[in-house]
Amino acid sequence: MVQQECGAQRLRFSLLGPLGIENEGRAVAPGPPQQQAMLAALLLRAGRAVTLCELIGALWGEEPPSSAVTILRTYAWRIRQRLPAPEGTEPAVQLLASIGDGYRLSVPPESVDAHRAERLGAAAARAWRQGRQEECAGLLADALSLWQGEPLAGVPGPLAETERSRLAELRLTLAEQRFAVDLARGRHHVLVSDLTAFVREHPLRERSYGFLMQALCAAGRQADALAVFARARRTLDEELGLAPGPELSELHGRILAGDPALLAPVAAVPSAAPSAAPSTASDGSVRPAQLPPDISDFSGRAEAVRELAEALAGADRSALAVVSISGMGGIGKSTLAVRVAHRIRDRYPDGQLHADLRGSSGEPADAGAVLGSFLGALGVAAADLPRAVEDRSRLLRSLLDGRRVLLLLDDARDHEQLRPLLPGSADCGVILTGRTRLAGLSAHAHVDLEVFAADEALELLRQVVGGARVADEPAAAVELVELCGGLPLAVRIVAARLAARPRWALARLVAALTDERHRIDRLRAGSLAVTTVFEHGYRQLNGVQAYAFRTLAPFTWPTIALDAAAAALGLGREDAEEVLESLVDAALLESPRPGRYRYHELLRNYAEQRLVDRGRPPVAARLLRFLLSGAVAAFQWAVPGDPAGTTFAVERASRFADLPEARAWLVREFDGIAHAIGVALRSAADPALLGAAADLLVACSAFGRDVPSARLASVAREVAEAAELAGDDRAAGRARFVCGNVALQATRLDEAREHTTRAAEACRRADDTVILRQTCNDLGVIALFQQRHADAVRSFDQALVLARHLGHRSGALATALNAALARLRNGDAAEAVAICDEELRALRDAPDSHGAAHALGIRGRALHELGRHEEALATYGECLELCRAARLPRQEAMTRYRRADTLRAVGRLDEALAQARSAVAHLETARDGERDRAYALEVLARTEAELGDRAAAAEHAARAYELLSSLGLPEAAELREFRDRVRSEG
Repeated sequence: MVQQECGAQRLRFSLLGPLGIENEGRAVAPGPPQQQAMLAALLLRAGRAVTLCELIGALWGEEPPSSAVTILRTYAWRIRQRLPAPEGTEPAVQLLASIGDGYRLSVPPESVDAHRAERLGAAAARAWRQGRQEECAGLLADALSLWQGEPLAGVPGPLAETERSRLAELRLTLAEQRFAVDLARGRHHVLVSDLTAFVREHPLRERSYGFLMQALCAAGRQADALAVFARARRTLDEELGLAPGPELSELHGRILAGDPALLAPVAAVPSAAPSAAPSTASDGSVRPAQLPPDISDFSGRAEAVRELAEALAGADRSALAVVSISGMGGIGKSTLAVRVAHRIRDRYPDGQLHADLRGSSGEPADAGAVLGSFLGALGVAAADLPRAVEDRSRLLRSLLDGRRVLLLLDDARDHEQLRPLLPGSADCGVILTGRTRLAGLSAHAHVDLEVFAADEALELLRQVVGGARVADEPAAAVELVELCGGLPLAVRIVAARLAARPRWALARLVAALTDERHRIDRLRAGSLAVTTVFEHGYRQLNGVQAYAFRTLAPFTWPTIALDAAAAALGLGREDAEEVLESLVDAALLESPRPGRYRYHELLRNYAEQRLVDRGRPPVAARLLRFLLSGAVAAFQWAVPGDPAGTTFAVERASRFADLPEARAWLVREFDGIAHAIGVALRSAADPALLGAAADLLVACSAFGRDVPSARLASVAREVAEAAELAGDDRAAGRARFVCGNVALQATRLDEAREHTTRAAEACRRADDTVILRQTCNDLGVIALFQQRHADAVRSFDQALVLARHLGHRSGALATALNAALARLRNGDAAEAVAICDEELRALRDAPDSHGAAHALGIRGRALHELGRHEEALATYGECLELCRAARLPRQEAMTRYRRADTLRAVGRLDEALAQARSAVAHLETARDGERDRAYALEVLARTEAELGDRAAAAEHAARAYELLSSLGLPEAAELREFRDRVRSEG
């Protein structure tokens, strides 16, 4: 193990044998095997963040348990208990830190023996190139001394298996480098026994036979050297079906010829050391050049190209350089890989190999066939090809050892397909592409491609069709790439179609793609087709995956939560998560954050084409029931005690901890709720869906402007029209009530009156008393605003009777006070005072600060109208005290401008001015306070006018008029006259 300072603690980690931890010389138990696998994954990336996805792949590969995340969190907690806090920090500070959804182990790489071994190997190569043989030998000896047995012995998981093979190969490579250095130093007598044992243990490593033959010749034992060659030829033939390679055969010939140079120490270069000048395969071996041609109109991806090229071009590597690119079909993985390969091909002068592994198709390429193709490109005759895949893989590694060759492996399916194709030499480089990031693969750099940004998509369009055409129709160009969803393949297809039709306007193709039903089929140009790319991934799905992919597509917008998806699919949460995550792995679904999923727009179109319509009604019903359960629970927090909460068509409501949590859920899910209702109405004939949809809308309406009112009204109108067509009065009445309530909140009074009147009629027919009470109350408010005071009194009285019948105390209080206000405005101020007094007496037994403040405010206004100004001022004073004590700032501001009006009436103008200004100051910042702000400004303007400040009065009157006019309130006409009079007098 290797020792390294880590703050005040001396921590050492060993991977080159059983996984071990030492803290200040004391062994620390690393925990059970799977916990060791997680620690190993973190140590192999010491100092770097490791995502949960990477850790899951490292421990379980393609089939993680449903509780994988929970297990990893537990392992992280246990690992933290075993590691000390860094020196000079609080005990809570841990070496293992949470980063994003993963973890980072903040220990120096030198504290991990595997990293130390790699660095020592690279340093040895540098020392050799600079002629420092003794130092090179010492560094290699230090590196080899770190191995304590089989690397990661007993550690399970795909990553451990891969790293076990890689680290074992690294040890053999370093050992061969040590042999080469010792031969060059003339230590052939010592080497013979070591090499004999090494060749016996590793009989298929051809290079080691050459070292032993050279050591024997230098020791004067040519006959033994020839016998070693005979043994090598026999072993290679029996095990691999191969003859010795050119290098070993040449050495054999030199021994037979008695080459005197073999009697002296042999100058050999460790294979990890790059040559002084680029190799051009001058040894006579074949130099393949199989890269596909680069494309001239490549655009975007500048940062990805830079990152991948730098990872592949880095010098002094001690391990194979691998970079990977993942992303959905049509995202441009292959195009990017080819661009990067051409960018750095000069760094790999011994050739480039390319294979399409067809991992996204139904028939992925056979690794043995790919190996046969590679070996043939490297000069191996077909008759000499080994039969077994593993033998071909070993031969490829042998042929590439010490050579700088770049492999481009496109569209990989999984790690199992890739494993035989990877070289063992640190001098080689590999570019991989695949739909998803491969579990267990250790890569120097990885890029998960996203769709094009708008400017990248437009640049590709310009490159293909010409900048002039794009400049002539800029809006159409933007819309075109938006319709392509930023998918590079789709953009290239529309660009190719336009390029082939120079007389077409861009707007013509925009019109053709606007219809979602046919968009996916029209994204085709020659052999290029988006459908074909998507089809490859879809055909690999099993029945459950394909059902989920098709079924959720219409309802997932913009995203869908895991719980909602599980309800729609009729699956348990864990089963649904497994299915959805498998679709993410297949790059057919995206997970923008844990627990939420979405489709690329074109994949949604593709999925919907494969949807069987008769499957939608039960899905829609299950999803709406789930959403209604959450919305009802949220409604009960927003308006506790409202009898509507007992009338919703839901068996069991979800639970939230408090109102903020309930509000956050409803706001987050509202777009999905609105979309799901729309899809359900268009695709299903189940009458029960109308009732669920209407109830959902009523529940959402309780959150006022927390939800987009225009969207709420639009969906409510759809439900109302569908319910009226189906003769469902209950659903129609509830949906019309929502339409009217939204219009009322926006003071679109005529529209509100029409919807609410129709809602009341439908509710009466359906005997929906709860919503009828609310519609009667809303009709009264509308009448008040329109100054139809007698109508307002009648509507409020009807609502009050219904509220008392329902036992809805808070509703009865609100309606009674509304009725008092209506009577006040209808000229019956004394009756208004009586109603307020009655309600205030009732509130003594059931305190309600908001209701009491409202009652006191109306009582003060009624007393003002009766000319009982001192009583009004006293009532307003009591109201202000209550508002301050109960923290009701909005009602406090309203009380202040009403009190200011009374103070103005009794001539206490300075006090009135101060009260009005205070009210205006608060209402200027209040949310949705336009109407009360206008009233406060009016009182302020009238007070200023009486004080003689005509300019200020005119300004404030004008602002009040603008607000009342924008709200469509009748008071605006009277205020306009006042404003004009003040202006003329000024």
